[in-house]
Amino acid sequence: MRFFLKNKIVVIASSIIILLIVIFFYFKKAVQPVQIISNPDKANIIPTEEFISQNSVDVSSEVQIAQSDPSQREIIGKEEVYSFELVDKHEFENGDTIVGILKDRGFELSEAIALSNAINPIIPVKLIQIGDQIEMYRSEKERSYKIILITKGARLAVIKERGIYKADLIRKPAKLNYVYREFLIDDNFYDSSIRNNIPESILNKAIELHSKNINFSRDIRVGTVSKLYFTNNQSFKKGENGKFELLYSSLSNQIINEEFFLYQTTDKKKNYFDQDGIGAGGMKIISPLRKLIETSKYGMRVHPVSGEEKMHYGIDYAAELNAPIFAIADGVVDFIGVKGDFGNYIRLSHANNVKSAYAHLNKFSENLIKGSLVNQSDVIGYAGQTGLSTGVHLHYEIIVNEKRINPNKFDEEINNYFLTNEEIDDFYIERERIRDDIRKLEQKITYQ
Repeated sequence: MRFFLKNKIVVIASSIIILLIVIFFYFKKAVQPVQIISNPDKANIIPTEEFISQNSVDVSSEVQIAQSDPSQREIIGKEEVYSFELVDKHEFENGDTIVGILKDRGFELSEAIALSNAINPIIPVKLIQIGDQIEMYRSEKERSYKIILITKGARLAVIKERGIYKADLIRKPAKLNYVYREFLIDDNFYDSSIRNNIPESILNKAIELHSKNINFSRDIRVGTVSKLYFTNNQSFKKGENGKFELLYSSLSNQIINEEFFLYQTTDKKKNYFDQDGIGAGGMKIISPLRKLIETSKYGMRVHPVSGEEKMHYGIDYAAELNAPIFAIADGVVDFIGVKGDFGNYIRLSHANNVKSAYAHLNKFSENLIKGSLVNQSDVIGYAGQTGLSTGVHLHYEIIVNEKRINPNKFDEEINNYFLTNEEIDDFYIERERIRDDIRKLEQKITYQ
Protein backbone atom coordinates (compact mmCIF):
# COMPACT_ATOMS: atom_id res chain seq x y z
CA MET A 1 0.00 0.00 0.00
CA ARG A 2 2.82 2.35 0.93
CA PHE A 3 4.55 1.47 -2.35
CA PHE A 4 1.54 2.49 -4.46
CA LEU A 5 0.99 5.67 -2.41
CA LYS A 6 4.65 6.61 -2.84
CA ASN A 7 4.46 6.06 -6.62
CA LYS A 8 1.29 8.16 -6.85
CA ILE A 9 3.03 11.05 -5.07
CA VAL A 10 5.99 10.77 -7.46
CA VAL A 11 3.68 10.85 -10.50
CA ILE A 12 1.81 13.93 -9.23
CA ALA A 13 5.07 15.72 -8.38
CA SER A 14 6.50 14.92 -11.81
CA SER A 15 3.37 16.24 -13.53
CA ILE A 16 3.56 19.48 -11.57
CA ILE A 17 7.24 19.92 -12.48
CA ILE A 18 6.53 19.29 -16.19
CA LEU A 19 3.64 21.78 -16.12
CA LEU A 20 5.85 24.42 -14.49
CA ILE A 21 8.55 23.86 -17.14
CA VAL A 22 5.99 24.27 -19.96
CA ILE A 23 4.64 27.49 -18.42
CA PHE A 24 8.18 28.80 -17.94
CA PHE A 25 9.16 28.30 -21.60
CA TYR A 26 5.82 29.67 -22.82
CA PHE A 27 6.37 32.92 -20.94
CA LYS A 28 10.03 33.03 -21.92
CA LYS A 29 9.08 32.83 -25.61
CA ALA A 30 6.47 35.60 -25.30
CA VAL A 31 8.59 37.90 -23.16
CA GLN A 32 11.72 38.33 -25.26
CA PRO A 33 13.86 41.32 -24.26
CA VAL A 34 15.39 43.59 -26.87
CA GLN A 35 19.09 42.89 -27.28
CA ILE A 36 21.79 45.18 -28.62
CA ILE A 37 22.78 43.59 -31.93
CA SER A 38 26.36 44.06 -33.04
CA ASN A 39 25.51 43.66 -36.74
CA PRO A 40 22.03 45.13 -37.19
CA ASP A 41 22.09 44.75 -40.98
CA LYS A 42 21.92 40.96 -40.62
CA ALA A 43 19.09 41.22 -38.11
CA ASN A 44 16.79 43.47 -40.14
CA ILE A 45 13.57 41.84 -41.23
CA ILE A 46 13.36 42.70 -44.92
CA PRO A 47 10.55 40.64 -46.44
CA THR A 48 10.92 39.74 -50.10
CA GLU A 49 8.24 40.60 -52.65
CA GLU A 50 7.27 36.92 -52.80
CA PHE A 51 7.04 36.75 -48.99
CA ILE A 52 4.83 39.84 -48.88
CA SER A 53 2.48 38.54 -51.57
CA GLN A 54 2.06 35.24 -49.71
CA ASN A 55 1.87 36.48 -46.14
CA SER A 56 0.24 39.88 -46.09
CA VAL A 57 -2.77 41.94 -46.97
CA ASP A 58 -2.66 45.52 -48.12
CA VAL A 59 -4.28 47.74 -45.49
CA SER A 60 -3.44 50.95 -47.32
CA SER A 61 -6.79 52.60 -47.94
CA GLU A 62 -5.80 55.45 -50.19
CA VAL A 63 -2.90 57.36 -51.63
CA GLN A 64 -2.53 61.09 -51.21
CA ILE A 65 -0.51 63.20 -53.62
CA ALA A 66 1.49 65.95 -52.00
CA GLN A 67 0.29 69.24 -53.48
CA SER A 68 3.69 70.86 -53.61
CA ASP A 69 6.30 71.60 -56.23
CA PRO A 70 5.45 69.04 -58.96
CA SER A 71 9.13 68.36 -59.54
CA GLN A 72 9.34 67.12 -55.96
CA ARG A 73 5.97 65.41 -55.61
CA GLU A 74 5.90 62.16 -53.72
CA ILE A 75 3.42 59.54 -52.63
CA ILE A 76 2.39 59.45 -49.01
CA GLY A 77 1.05 56.11 -47.83
CA LYS A 78 -1.94 56.56 -45.56
CA GLU A 79 -2.76 53.48 -43.49
CA GLU A 80 -6.37 52.75 -42.85
CA VAL A 81 -7.10 53.17 -39.15
CA TYR A 82 -10.87 53.04 -39.46
CA SER A 83 -12.23 54.71 -36.30
CA PHE A 84 -9.01 54.01 -34.35
CA GLU A 85 -7.14 56.89 -32.73
CA LEU A 86 -3.48 56.90 -31.77
CA VAL A 87 -3.28 56.77 -27.97
CA ASP A 88 0.39 55.97 -27.36
CA LYS A 89 3.65 55.02 -29.01
CA HIS A 90 6.96 53.75 -27.73
CA GLU A 91 10.50 53.41 -29.07
CA PHE A 92 12.21 50.20 -28.02
CA GLU A 93 15.11 50.47 -25.58
CA ASN A 94 17.50 47.83 -24.31
CA GLY A 95 15.63 45.24 -22.22
CA ASP A 96 12.14 46.14 -23.52
CA THR A 97 9.66 43.43 -24.41
CA ILE A 98 6.38 43.71 -26.28
CA VAL A 99 4.56 42.10 -23.35
CA GLY A 100 6.18 44.45 -20.86
CA ILE A 101 5.43 47.57 -22.93
CA LEU A 102 1.77 46.60 -23.31
CA LYS A 103 1.38 45.64 -19.63
CA ASP A 104 2.78 49.03 -18.59
CA ARG A 105 0.01 50.61 -20.65
CA GLY A 106 -2.84 48.73 -19.03
CA PHE A 107 -3.12 45.57 -21.12
CA GLU A 108 -4.01 42.35 -19.31
CA LEU A 109 -1.14 39.85 -19.27
CA SER A 110 -3.11 37.36 -21.39
CA GLU A 111 -3.88 40.07 -23.99
CA ALA A 112 -0.26 41.19 -24.13
CA ILE A 113 0.96 37.61 -24.60
CA ALA A 114 -1.64 36.97 -27.32
CA LEU A 115 -0.50 40.09 -29.19
CA SER A 116 3.15 39.09 -28.91
CA ASN A 117 2.41 35.57 -30.13
CA ALA A 118 0.51 36.97 -33.14
CA ILE A 119 3.53 39.08 -34.12
CA ASN A 120 6.23 36.45 -33.59
CA PRO A 121 5.57 34.18 -36.64
CA ILE A 122 5.92 37.13 -39.04
CA ILE A 123 8.51 39.27 -37.27
CA PRO A 124 10.35 37.23 -34.60
CA VAL A 125 10.22 39.33 -31.44
CA LYS A 126 13.80 38.40 -30.53
CA LEU A 127 14.99 40.31 -33.61
CA ILE A 128 13.28 43.59 -32.72
CA GLN A 129 15.99 46.21 -32.42
CA ILE A 130 16.60 49.26 -30.30
CA GLY A 131 14.96 52.19 -32.08
CA ASP A 132 12.09 50.16 -33.55
CA GLN A 133 8.66 51.51 -32.64
CA ILE A 134 5.29 50.26 -31.50
CA GLU A 135 2.10 52.34 -31.86
CA MET A 136 -1.17 51.72 -30.04
CA TYR A 137 -4.53 52.74 -31.48
CA ARG A 138 -7.87 52.51 -29.70
CA SER A 139 -11.40 52.50 -31.09
CA GLU A 140 -13.95 53.72 -28.57
CA LYS A 141 -16.75 52.61 -30.86
CA GLU A 142 -15.32 49.14 -31.45
CA ARG A 143 -13.87 48.93 -27.90
CA SER A 144 -10.73 47.32 -29.27
CA TYR A 145 -7.10 48.06 -30.05
CA LYS A 146 -4.86 47.97 -33.08
CA ILE A 147 -1.11 47.65 -32.69
CA ILE A 148 1.37 48.81 -35.34
CA LEU A 149 4.92 47.47 -35.07
CA ILE A 150 7.46 49.44 -37.10
CA THR A 151 10.89 47.90 -37.65
CA LYS A 152 13.67 49.02 -39.96
CA GLY A 153 12.60 46.50 -42.58
CA ALA A 154 8.83 46.12 -42.25
CA ARG A 155 5.58 47.41 -40.78
CA LEU A 156 3.07 45.09 -39.19
CA ALA A 157 -0.48 45.60 -37.92
CA VAL A 158 -2.27 43.48 -35.30
CA ILE A 159 -6.06 43.68 -34.96
CA LYS A 160 -8.41 41.61 -32.81
CA GLU A 161 -11.06 39.86 -34.89
CA ARG A 162 -13.70 37.68 -33.23
CA GLY A 163 -11.58 37.30 -30.12
CA ILE A 164 -8.42 36.32 -32.01
CA TYR A 165 -5.45 38.60 -32.69
CA LYS A 166 -4.36 38.54 -36.33
CA ALA A 167 -1.19 40.10 -37.69
CA ASP A 168 -0.42 41.15 -41.26
CA LEU A 169 2.41 42.99 -42.91
CA ILE A 170 1.57 46.43 -44.23
CA ARG A 171 2.79 46.71 -47.77
CA LYS A 172 4.89 49.70 -48.54
CA PRO A 173 3.16 51.71 -51.30
CA ALA A 174 4.94 51.52 -54.62
CA LYS A 175 6.93 54.60 -55.46
CA LEU A 176 5.37 56.94 -58.01
CA ASN A 177 7.59 59.04 -60.22
CA TYR A 178 5.98 62.01 -61.99
CA VAL A 179 7.27 62.55 -65.51
CA TYR A 180 6.64 65.56 -67.77
CA ARG A 181 7.55 65.64 -71.45
CA GLU A 182 7.05 68.58 -73.81
CA PHE A 183 8.32 68.53 -77.37
CA LEU A 184 7.81 69.87 -80.88
CA ILE A 185 6.59 67.41 -83.50
CA ASP A 186 9.06 67.50 -86.38
CA ASP A 187 7.58 64.82 -88.65
CA ASN A 188 4.73 62.77 -87.13
CA PHE A 189 3.36 62.33 -83.63
CA TYR A 190 4.35 58.68 -83.18
CA ASP A 191 8.00 58.96 -84.23
CA SER A 192 8.49 62.26 -82.39
CA SER A 193 7.08 60.70 -79.20
CA ILE A 194 9.37 57.68 -79.42
CA ARG A 195 12.41 59.94 -79.88
CA ASN A 196 11.37 61.82 -76.73
CA ASN A 197 11.26 58.61 -74.66
CA ILE A 198 7.49 58.42 -74.31
CA PRO A 199 6.46 54.94 -73.07
CA GLU A 200 4.43 53.08 -75.66
CA SER A 201 1.43 52.66 -73.34
CA ILE A 202 1.30 56.44 -72.75
CA LEU A 203 1.70 57.14 -76.47
CA ASN A 204 -1.13 54.75 -77.38
CA LYS A 205 -3.46 56.31 -74.80
CA ALA A 206 -2.73 59.83 -76.10
CA ILE A 207 -3.42 58.73 -79.68
CA GLU A 208 -6.66 57.06 -78.58
CA LEU A 209 -7.87 60.23 -76.84
CA HIS A 210 -6.92 62.79 -79.49
CA SER A 211 -7.81 60.77 -82.59
CA LYS A 212 -11.51 61.19 -81.81
CA ASN A 213 -11.42 64.87 -82.73
CA ILE A 214 -8.10 65.33 -84.53
CA ASN A 215 -7.06 63.96 -87.90
CA PHE A 216 -3.41 63.09 -87.29
CA SER A 217 -2.43 63.12 -90.96
CA ARG A 218 -4.20 66.43 -91.69
CA ASP A 219 -4.16 68.45 -88.44
CA ILE A 220 -0.78 67.48 -86.95
CA ARG A 221 1.93 69.50 -88.66
CA VAL A 222 5.58 70.33 -88.04
CA GLY A 223 5.80 72.58 -84.99
CA THR A 224 2.77 71.14 -83.19
CA VAL A 225 3.46 71.12 -79.44
CA SER A 226 2.82 67.92 -77.50
CA LYS A 227 2.66 67.91 -73.68
CA LEU A 228 2.42 64.67 -71.71
CA TYR A 229 2.31 64.34 -67.92
CA PHE A 230 2.31 60.81 -66.51
CA THR A 231 3.35 58.59 -63.62
CA ASN A 232 5.74 55.67 -63.49
CA ASN A 233 4.63 53.29 -60.74
CA GLN A 234 7.83 51.48 -59.76
CA SER A 235 7.67 47.95 -58.42
CA PHE A 236 9.51 46.57 -55.38
CA LYS A 237 12.51 45.72 -57.54
CA LYS A 238 14.65 48.81 -57.55
CA GLY A 239 14.68 50.67 -60.83
CA GLU A 240 12.16 48.44 -62.55
CA ASN A 241 9.37 50.28 -64.35
CA GLY A 242 5.87 49.36 -63.34
CA LYS A 243 2.54 50.64 -64.61
CA PHE A 244 2.47 53.98 -66.41
CA GLU A 245 -0.61 56.20 -66.06
CA LEU A 246 -1.33 59.23 -68.23
CA LEU A 247 -2.48 62.24 -66.19
CA TYR A 248 -2.56 64.91 -68.89
CA SER A 249 -2.14 65.19 -72.65
CA SER A 250 -2.37 68.16 -74.99
CA LEU A 251 -1.76 68.91 -78.66
CA SER A 252 -1.70 72.47 -79.94
CA ASN A 253 -0.82 74.44 -83.04
CA GLN A 254 -2.42 77.29 -85.01
CA ILE A 255 -5.62 75.33 -85.73
CA ILE A 256 -5.98 72.87 -82.83
CA ASN A 257 -5.77 73.15 -79.05
CA GLU A 258 -7.02 70.09 -77.22
CA GLU A 259 -6.34 68.93 -73.66
CA PHE A 260 -7.32 65.79 -71.75
CA PHE A 261 -7.19 65.37 -67.97
CA LEU A 262 -7.47 62.22 -65.86
CA TYR A 263 -10.18 62.74 -63.24
CA GLN A 264 -11.77 60.47 -60.63
CA THR A 265 -15.53 60.90 -60.34
CA THR A 266 -17.60 60.58 -57.18
CA ASP A 267 -18.23 56.90 -57.91
CA LYS A 268 -14.43 56.37 -57.68
CA LYS A 269 -14.09 55.68 -61.41
CA LYS A 270 -11.31 57.30 -63.41
CA ASN A 271 -11.94 58.73 -66.84
CA TYR A 272 -10.40 61.25 -69.22
CA PHE A 273 -12.12 64.59 -69.76
CA ASP A 274 -11.28 67.42 -72.10
CA GLN A 275 -10.92 71.04 -70.99
CA ASP A 276 -14.71 71.49 -71.11
CA GLY A 277 -15.42 68.49 -68.88
CA ILE A 278 -16.51 66.22 -71.73
CA GLY A 279 -15.33 62.67 -71.20
CA ALA A 280 -14.13 59.88 -73.42
CA GLY A 281 -16.86 57.34 -72.77
CA GLY A 282 -20.46 57.01 -71.67
CA MET A 283 -23.25 58.19 -74.04
CA LYS A 284 -24.18 57.11 -77.55
CA ILE A 285 -25.79 59.58 -79.95
CA ILE A 286 -26.96 59.51 -83.56
CA SER A 287 -26.98 62.12 -86.32
CA PRO A 288 -29.85 64.65 -86.36
CA LEU A 289 -30.22 64.28 -90.16
CA ARG A 290 -29.96 61.33 -92.50
CA LYS A 291 -27.18 63.09 -94.40
CA LEU A 292 -24.82 65.62 -92.84
CA ILE A 293 -23.46 68.35 -95.12
CA GLU A 294 -21.75 70.96 -92.97
CA THR A 295 -22.15 74.53 -94.26
CA SER A 296 -20.97 76.52 -91.23
CA LYS A 297 -18.63 75.36 -88.46
CA TYR A 298 -18.68 75.95 -84.73
CA GLY A 299 -16.56 79.01 -83.84
CA MET A 300 -16.00 82.63 -84.85
CA ARG A 301 -17.47 83.59 -88.23
CA VAL A 302 -18.93 86.48 -90.22
CA HIS A 303 -22.70 86.22 -89.91
CA PRO A 304 -24.21 85.67 -93.41
CA VAL A 305 -27.08 88.13 -92.78
CA SER A 306 -25.76 90.84 -90.43
CA GLY A 307 -22.17 90.78 -91.70
CA GLU A 308 -20.89 90.96 -88.10
CA GLU A 309 -18.06 88.77 -86.84
CA LYS A 310 -19.43 86.81 -83.92
CA MET A 311 -19.33 83.42 -82.25
CA HIS A 312 -21.32 80.65 -83.89
CA TYR A 313 -22.27 78.25 -81.08
CA GLY A 314 -23.43 75.39 -83.25
CA ILE A 315 -23.07 73.75 -86.64
CA ASP A 316 -25.23 74.44 -89.70
CA TYR A 317 -26.18 71.51 -91.91
CA ALA A 318 -27.69 71.84 -95.38
CA ALA A 319 -31.10 70.21 -95.71
CA GLU A 320 -34.05 69.99 -98.04
CA LEU A 321 -37.32 71.61 -96.99
CA ASN A 322 -39.18 69.38 -94.52
CA ALA A 323 -36.32 66.88 -94.21
CA PRO A 324 -37.00 64.91 -90.99
CA ILE A 325 -34.93 65.84 -87.93
CA PHE A 326 -34.19 63.10 -85.39
CA ALA A 327 -33.67 63.12 -81.62
CA ILE A 328 -29.99 62.26 -81.12
CA ALA A 329 -30.74 60.40 -77.86
CA ASP A 330 -33.56 59.63 -75.45
CA GLY A 331 -34.75 62.74 -73.65
CA VAL A 332 -37.44 65.20 -72.64
CA VAL A 333 -38.62 68.28 -74.54
CA ASP A 334 -37.13 71.19 -72.58
CA PHE A 335 -38.30 74.00 -74.90
CA ILE A 336 -40.48 74.10 -77.99
CA GLY A 337 -41.64 77.20 -79.84
CA VAL A 338 -40.35 80.38 -81.48
CA LYS A 339 -37.03 81.66 -80.07
CA GLY A 340 -35.85 84.96 -81.58
CA ASP A 341 -33.48 84.67 -84.56
CA PHE A 342 -33.61 80.87 -84.23
CA GLY A 343 -37.21 80.82 -85.45
CA ASN A 344 -38.92 77.52 -84.66
CA TYR A 345 -36.68 76.00 -82.04
CA ILE A 346 -36.77 72.77 -80.00
CA ARG A 347 -34.41 71.76 -77.21
CA LEU A 348 -34.15 68.29 -75.66
CA SER A 349 -32.77 67.45 -72.24
CA HIS A 350 -30.82 64.17 -72.03
CA ALA A 351 -29.02 62.23 -69.32
CA ASN A 352 -25.77 63.41 -67.73
CA ASN A 353 -26.69 67.12 -67.91
CA VAL A 354 -26.59 67.14 -71.73
CA LYS A 355 -29.00 69.03 -73.99
CA SER A 356 -29.38 69.20 -77.77
CA ALA A 357 -31.00 72.08 -79.70
CA TYR A 358 -32.44 72.31 -83.23
CA ALA A 359 -33.28 75.67 -84.88
CA HIS A 360 -34.89 77.19 -88.02
CA LEU A 361 -37.39 74.31 -88.28
CA ASN A 362 -40.29 74.60 -90.69
CA LYS A 363 -42.57 72.80 -88.23
CA PHE A 364 -42.55 70.49 -85.22
CA SER A 365 -43.83 66.93 -85.02
CA GLU A 366 -47.44 66.70 -83.92
CA ASN A 367 -48.34 66.27 -80.25
CA LEU A 368 -44.94 67.44 -78.97
CA ILE A 369 -45.13 69.85 -76.05
CA LYS A 370 -42.76 70.88 -73.28
CA GLY A 371 -42.24 67.82 -71.08
CA SER A 372 -42.92 65.27 -73.83
CA LEU A 373 -40.74 62.15 -73.72
CA VAL A 374 -38.86 61.30 -76.90
CA ASN A 375 -36.84 58.27 -77.86
CA GLN A 376 -33.60 58.24 -79.79
CA SER A 377 -34.31 58.49 -83.57
CA ASP A 378 -37.84 59.87 -83.06
CA VAL A 379 -38.73 62.56 -85.64
CA ILE A 380 -39.08 65.78 -83.64
CA GLY A 381 -39.48 68.27 -86.51
CA TYR A 382 -38.77 69.18 -90.12
CA ALA A 383 -36.07 71.38 -91.64
CA GLY A 384 -36.94 74.93 -92.72
CA GLN A 385 -35.63 78.52 -92.75
CA THR A 386 -37.65 80.29 -90.06
CA GLY A 387 -36.00 83.08 -88.07
CA LEU A 388 -32.86 84.86 -89.30
CA SER A 389 -31.81 82.52 -92.09
CA THR A 390 -30.62 82.75 -95.70
CA GLY A 391 -31.88 79.31 -96.73
CA VAL A 392 -33.20 75.96 -95.60
CA HIS A 393 -30.83 74.37 -93.10
CA LEU A 394 -30.58 72.95 -89.58
CA HIS A 395 -28.75 74.86 -86.87
CA TYR A 396 -27.65 72.20 -84.36
CA GLU A 397 -26.24 72.74 -80.86
CA ILE A 398 -24.99 70.60 -77.97
CA ILE A 399 -25.13 72.01 -74.43
CA VAL A 400 -23.16 70.36 -71.61
CA ASN A 401 -23.44 71.67 -68.06
CA GLU A 402 -25.25 74.73 -69.49
CA LYS A 403 -22.33 75.47 -71.83
CA ARG A 404 -22.66 75.23 -75.62
CA ILE A 405 -19.80 73.14 -76.98
CA ASN A 406 -18.60 72.00 -80.40
CA PRO A 407 -21.04 69.32 -81.63
CA ASN A 408 -18.25 67.72 -83.67
CA LYS A 409 -17.01 66.28 -80.39
CA PHE A 410 -20.04 64.03 -80.53
CA ASP A 411 -19.20 61.84 -83.47
CA GLU A 412 -21.78 59.05 -83.63
CA GLU A 413 -19.11 56.40 -83.12
CA ILE A 414 -17.83 57.97 -79.89
CA ASN A 415 -19.20 57.19 -76.45
CA ASN A 416 -18.95 60.25 -74.22
CA TYR A 417 -19.11 60.49 -70.43
CA PHE A 418 -20.31 63.68 -68.76
CA LEU A 419 -19.81 65.05 -65.28
CA THR A 420 -22.69 65.83 -62.94
CA ASN A 421 -23.34 69.34 -61.63
CA GLU A 422 -21.62 68.40 -58.36
CA GLU A 423 -18.56 67.01 -60.16
CA ILE A 424 -18.02 69.73 -62.75
CA ASP A 425 -16.84 72.38 -60.26
CA ASP A 426 -14.44 69.91 -58.65
CA PHE A 427 -13.16 68.92 -62.10
CA TYR A 428 -12.42 72.58 -62.92
CA ILE A 429 -10.38 72.86 -59.70
CA GLU A 430 -8.42 69.70 -60.58
CA ARG A 431 -7.96 70.95 -64.15
CA GLU A 432 -6.42 74.22 -62.94
CA ARG A 433 -4.21 72.39 -60.44
CA ILE A 434 -2.75 70.23 -63.21
CA ARG A 435 -2.35 73.26 -65.47
CA ASP A 436 -0.50 75.03 -62.67
CA ASP A 437 1.83 72.03 -62.32
CA ILE A 438 2.43 72.13 -66.07
CA ARG A 439 3.19 75.87 -66.03
CA LYS A 440 5.84 75.35 -63.35
CA LEU A 441 7.42 72.52 -65.30
CA GLU A 442 7.30 74.44 -68.60
CA GLN A 443 9.78 76.95 -67.21
CA LYS A 444 12.42 74.22 -67.29
CA ILE A 445 11.79 73.27 -70.94
CA THR A 446 14.19 74.43 -73.64
CA TYR A 447 13.56 73.40 -77.24
CA GLN A 448 16.61 72.19 -79.10
